Amino acid sequence: MKGKKHSPETKARISGTLRARMNDPAVRAQISADTKARMADPAVRQRIRDGMAAAAGDLVSLTVLRAAWRGAPPSVRRAFIVELLAPLFDGPVGNTSQMPGVSPSEASAET
Repeated sequence: MKGKKHSPETKARISGTLRARMNDPAVRAQISADTKARMADPAVRQRIRDGMAAAAGDLVSLTVLRAAWRGAPPSVRRAFIVELLAPLFDGPVGNTSQMPGVSPSEASAET
């Protein structure tokens, strides 16, 4: 972290001051009004959206994963879901006999 570190006493003073200010309804109303005014600007909203996407860092990975999922045949998708959820149910991977939404004939066809 850059900059000067605050002492525990200073941190306690800052915290107390902020708590006192946030308990004042007029201060809270002013903060609310200011925030609503800023959020009305589409450029501000876009800047926040872009910052959140950059902070997530997973956007590219999620896009690739979604494309692979959509491109996979239903049988591969189903096998993946069964394998993913298998630890939630008793039995080995691929045993879907107790899995909700899987009929006994489908379960016996897989084993």
